[in-house]
Amino acid sequence: MQTLALFDVAPAAPAVPAPVKVRRPLALGELPVSSVPAAYDRAHLYSPKAGTAEWVDHRPGDRFAPLSRSPHEPKAWGAWWRTEASVSTPDFLGLQTGDVITVVGDVTASVVSTCRFGAVVRYELPRSPWATETHGEMYVTARNQFGHWYR
Repeated sequence: MQTLALFDVAPAAPAVPAPVKVRRPLALGELPVSSVPAAYDRAHLYSPKAGTAEWVDHRPGDRFAPLSRSPHEPKAWGAWWRTEASVSTPDFLGLQTGDVITVVGDVTASVVSTCRFGAVVRYELPRSPWATETHGEMYVTARNQFGHWYR
């Protein structure tokens, strides 16, 4: 006689971990393949802006031209930031979301997001009885000759 089972109980198959994607840091002096333009000048990697891109040797971006200069008037600046500078990109100078980098001072930070202007990184703050925050965030827009990112 066969009985109906409400639940199929099968031996659990061991979970196969997903392969970890390890990304090598870009060699110093090498221009990354990026969605934004990339320039290497005086041992610093950065994305040239309109007005300076014409004067420096740079690799054009795969998706974006050099970022235009920001206006000085507050309302115009806000519109520029929303419509041009903070537009999401798949990478910024080779940095992608989830990458772990060092910022100036040998602080380790992880990339939270990227846009045309730069990459937002999150880093751990030193513990203090007076502070309530455990992490800080900042934009990074360039890398120096030691491989440290900064703004």
